[in-house]
Amino acid sequence: MKAKYGYMGKMLFVDLTKNKCYEEDLTEDLARKHIGGYGIGSRIIYEKMKQGVDPLGPGNILGIGTGPFTGCGTMSTSRFMTMGKSPLTGYWGDANSGGNFPKSMKSAGYDFVFFEGKAQDPIYVLVTDNKVEIKDARHLWGKNTVETEEIIRTENNDKSLKIVCIGTAGEKLSRISAIMNDGGRAAARSGLGAVMGSKNVKALACTGSRKPEVFDKETVKRLNDALRDEIINNPGPGVMMLKHSGTAGATVPHLAAHAIAIKNFGGNNVDDFPEDKWESLGYGAMEKYLSRKYACTGCPIACGGILNIESGEYAVKNVHKPEYETVGSFGSNCLIDSIEAIIYANDLCNLHGLDTISAGCTLAFAIECYENGIITKNDTDGLELTWGNDKAMLRMLKKMCVREGFGDILAEGAKEAARKIGKGAEKFSMDVGGELLPMHDPREDNGWGATYVEDATPARHTRGGSQMVGTYSEKFKKMMGLPDSFDKFSYEGKGVAHAKIRSYQHHINNVGLCLFTGDSVSYYPMLELMQSIMGWKDMTLEEMLKAGERTTVMLHAFNLREGFKPSDFTMPPRAAGDPPFKVGPFKDMTFDFENLKRQFYEAMSFDYETGAIAKEKIEEMGLQDVLK
Repeated sequence: MKAKYGYMGKMLFVDLTKNKCYEEDLTEDLARKHIGGYGIGSRIIYEKMKQGVDPLGPGNILGIGTGPFTGCGTMSTSRFMTMGKSPLTGYWGDANSGGNFPKSMKSAGYDFVFFEGKAQDPIYVLVTDNKVEIKDARHLWGKNTVETEEIIRTENNDKSLKIVCIGTAGEKLSRISAIMNDGGRAAARSGLGAVMGSKNVKALACTGSRKPEVFDKETVKRLNDALRDEIINNPGPGVMMLKHSGTAGATVPHLAAHAIAIKNFGGNNVDDFPEDKWESLGYGAMEKYLSRKYACTGCPIACGGILNIESGEYAVKNVHKPEYETVGSFGSNCLIDSIEAIIYANDLCNLHGLDTISAGCTLAFAIECYENGIITKNDTDGLELTWGNDKAMLRMLKKMCVREGFGDILAEGAKEAARKIGKGAEKFSMDVGGELLPMHDPREDNGWGATYVEDATPARHTRGGSQMVGTYSEKFKKMMGLPDSFDKFSYEGKGVAHAKIRSYQHHINNVGLCLFTGDSVSYYPMLELMQSIMGWKDMTLEEMLKAGERTTVMLHAFNLREGFKPSDFTMPPRAAGDPPFKVGPFKDMTFDFENLKRQFYEAMSFDYETGAIAKEKIEEMGLQDVLK
C-alpha cells in the first residue's frame, strides 16, 4: 500500500545512461520503518547500488530526499537530504540543507529523486506536477550557482521554480564540492557535488501545486501554533541567539571556551588567537553589512541574512551571511581576523559550490605545509601561504574553485592533497577518514570526538551525541531516559546516551526538521506530530526512536559492505591532545576518543574490532530481509 499521509507516495528514478525516467511507489511499510530522508534513501541505495562502485563512476546512485513533515504545516521543516557513496571517504555520504527547495520538490509530486548512471552530455531535470523533463544543460556548464538558477527560471518562464545545482567545483569533480540551493544554501559535506558532476547533472528544478495529505489537520495546527508562540513570545537562549544573529552568534562564546578550531587545530585562544581578536569574527563585526534577514519556508526564526559590502577589495552585493562553521574555518582556523575577507570567501564557495568547512580546513593544511617547508612558492603559484594572510588565502581559494594551478591539488581536500604532496604532509590533514573536522573542537567536549570517529559519515557536527545533553529540557531528558548532565571530560557511562541521542537526531533529519529548532525549543512534539500527520495513532515513543536507530544500523551496514573497518575512522593525534596544549582550558590534557567509540559500538551491538552487526540487532531492527 502506498504511503498516504505526510508523503506524496512516489519516488522518481532518473536513468541518465538511458535518458529515461521511471517511478516507484513509496510504500506505507517502507515509510513507517525508515521515515524519510537518508532513512529511506539508505535503504533504497543499499538495495539498488552494487557493492564496490567508484563514487565518481556511473554505478553510484545520488539521492535527493525530503521528509514527511515538510509541506504539512509544521514549523521549521524545510530541510532535505542529499546522499550517495562519498568520494571523500569511500563510504556512505550525505548532506543536509534548508531553504525553499524541499517543499517545492514535494509540491512537484515526489518525495525522492534518485539519479542513476551518467548522462552523455550535461543535463538538468525539470519536474512540474509529476511531469518530468530531461533538458540540455550544455549552456549551463561553467555557470556559477546563482547564474544557473536565474537562467533555468528565465528559459522556462517560471519564477516559482526552486533549484538545486552544482557550480564549477562540482563540474570539475572537486572532492569537497557541495550541492547548492537558493543562491547560498549548501548540502555541503561528503563531496556529493562531485557525484552530481560526475553524472553530468547540473541541476534539479521543481515546482508544483500538489500538497501532501495530513491525517489530523486540527491537531497539527494546534501543536504548531504552540511552538510558534514559544519561539515568538517565550524563546529559550538557543532560539534567541538564532533569531538575533543566526549561528554566527556562537563564534565569540566558542572562542572564549576554546570550542572552535584555531590554527589548524594546533593553536590556542591565548597565544595564537587571543581575546583582543575575538570580536573581529563576531556577529557584531558583520551586522553592519546586514541588509535583511530571511527564513527558510515555514520558519519563524529567520536565522539567515543577506549582506552587502559597498566598497573595498572585498565588496560584495546581496550575498548570504556566513554560518558559524564558515567563520571558524576561514577565520580562527587560518588565523584570519578580517570578517570582510570571510564574507568574500563564503560567497566564492557559494557561487562555485564548495563546502566552506573543507575549503577553510584545506587552506589551513596548506598554510601549515608552507610554514614547514613541505611546499614552497614554486608549488603555490608564487603565493605566500602564511597564517593570517587573507589576500593569499583568497587568491588560492579562487584557484581551488576552478581547479587552477596548485588549487587543482587542494580542490581534492586535505587528505588527498597530502597524498599527492607527500613529504609527511599527511600529519597536517585534520581529517577523519577523509572528511575534515568541523569547527567544534573535540577537546572542548569529548562527545564531539566520539561523534567524529563513530558516525557512518565521520567528522560531522550535525550528528550529536552525549555532548547535546546540556541543551535539552528536563521534559525531553526524562522522556528519553537521559541524565541531567555529563562531565564533558569524563568517559564514564556515555555510550547508551550517545546512541539514544544519535537515534533521535537521525529522526530529526529524516522527518525534515531543522536540527537547530529540534534542539533549541523546550519540547518539539515529534511523536504527537507523527501520529497526527501520518495517522499512525498507535505509534509509540519506542517505535519512533527505533526508526532512528534503524537508520544508524543501515548507514553502518552500507559501510561494512564497502569494506569498512572501525580503524578507518580515527582522530588526528593533534585534535586528541597529542601533544597536549601548554596553556588554556585543555592544558596537559590528552583524550581517548576510542574509549567512547567502543562504548557507542557496544550500545549499538557493533563489534569494535570488525564493525560487524550482531545478528540479534539486525533482527531487532527488522532488517533481516535486507542485511544478510
